[in-house]
Amino acid sequence: MKCSKFTLGLLLLIPAVCLAEDYRVDTQKKFDEIRTIELQPGDTISLKRGMTFTGMLAPRGNGSEDAPVRIGAYGDGNRPVIHAKGNHLAGVMLKNPSYWEVDSLEVTNTDGSDQDQGNLFGIYVLVERVEGTYRHVHINDCYVHNVNGMVAGKGRGGIHVHMKKVKNSKFDDLRITNNRVENIGGVGIGNNSTCAKVNLQKDGYQAINLWTRVYVAGNRVDTTGRNNVIARASKDAIYERNILANSSRRDTGHSIFCFNTDGIKIQYNEAYGNVGDTDNKDGGGESDRGGFDADYNCINTYIQYNYSHDNLWFCGIMKKPTRNVVIRYNISQNDKHGIYFYGFDRRKQAENVHIYNNTHYVRKGLDVEVFAEGRTPINSTFENNIFFFEGNGQWGPNATGINTVFRNNVYHNIEPHPSETQAIVDDPEFERPGKAGFLIDLMTLNELRGYQLRSGSPCVDAGVVIENSGGKDLVRTPIDTGGTDIGAFEFQKTASSIGKGQ
Repeated sequence: MKCSKFTLGLLLLIPAVCLAEDYRVDTQKKFDEIRTIELQPGDTISLKRGMTFTGMLAPRGNGSEDAPVRIGAYGDGNRPVIHAKGNHLAGVMLKNPSYWEVDSLEVTNTDGSDQDQGNLFGIYVLVERVEGTYRHVHINDCYVHNVNGMVAGKGRGGIHVHMKKVKNSKFDDLRITNNRVENIGGVGIGNNSTCAKVNLQKDGYQAINLWTRVYVAGNRVDTTGRNNVIARASKDAIYERNILANSSRRDTGHSIFCFNTDGIKIQYNEAYGNVGDTDNKDGGGESDRGGFDADYNCINTYIQYNYSHDNLWFCGIMKKPTRNVVIRYNISQNDKHGIYFYGFDRRKQAENVHIYNNTHYVRKGLDVEVFAEGRTPINSTFENNIFFFEGNGQWGPNATGINTVFRNNVYHNIEPHPSETQAIVDDPEFERPGKAGFLIDLMTLNELRGYQLRSGSPCVDAGVVIENSGGKDLVRTPIDTGGTDIGAFEFQKTASSIGKGQ
């Protein structure tokens, strides 16, 4: 820190004013000098763009609410690169941090082989042994890639935030945004805490040390040994507008799942490419290979407004303790083996699963069961969904389920579910289905508009009204409570269509 003293005349002494330091790093020698430096509020480490550095950047200290510590880049050109070369725990590590911001770095951490090199990370935030509420850790616009070999493991990977050996601690205001994370051994983006949990009880639940203001958005996570993203230990977290691609190359796992969460919203994401093979040649087999997963020890889970395609299935629901799962206004296009996967099939502890206004499209040539791998749905209500098969659809051998009810769904080339009370067997008359493609614009979702309904569709005004439905469809069109539609899109009425009775 730079400190300056000012005097006025001979009598008046103004106390010292500390000025924040900007450490500009343009050589390996300077990098080595500041790798473990202790920083003060407002200090900045600025790495020169176009430069490459070797080692682990692990500065100490904390910022303040008004003056966070920042690690970033200066100058013109490409992001500055930190190569940890598999010799360090991480390329960037923050220990017991509050009020830190990391921006515009490129980080790798591998010896160049495809072997297991240990528990390695790209960017690693670790709280260990020191209790407290840790605030304002933001990681933005970084390119983290080639970490470890292409190996599995949930507790290592690209960008991770962990709490260990603490009993009463949490994070508040954690943001992981606009990063590109690819070719990662382990999990692309993950968090965990040894002292956070959700315990579901008969007449309520207990939430302990859940993190608050967790926001993970705008990231592209591609080709990971295990899951693309694991979302744990949070209250009302939002995971949105992330691209989740080619998950679990060396073990099985859904592209994104939640665990020990209350009120999480997983929304406006695209997930694709989560496939494996039965011989374990690539990806460790076929189980747990959906785009999304409402996992257990969770309550009030929302999986909404997402696009799943070219995975083995769209969404998992675990049958260990979970309660109040809402899956709504999603598009599933050409998921290859199934649509819904009920995990831990012998268990019966999932409660109040509500699945409505989703559009499922399966092209000809795919052998798809609605309930993948012969799984048994439980305590689930399906309403206002479209099940569209170009070829012949199948339910699966245990589709009747346990306390599972279908009401007011549309079926094309598949028989209505045995429990269905108000089946509509018809062509939903989409505008241009099956052509949404890859890497869509997650801000507008315009590529999904091929699933909008044509005038005259049997889905228009045919839905049952659902309370607390969110009030909007996939592209934020307000829901007409006087005439709810079926599927992920609400038909946009015009004066002429209203005159024709639509």
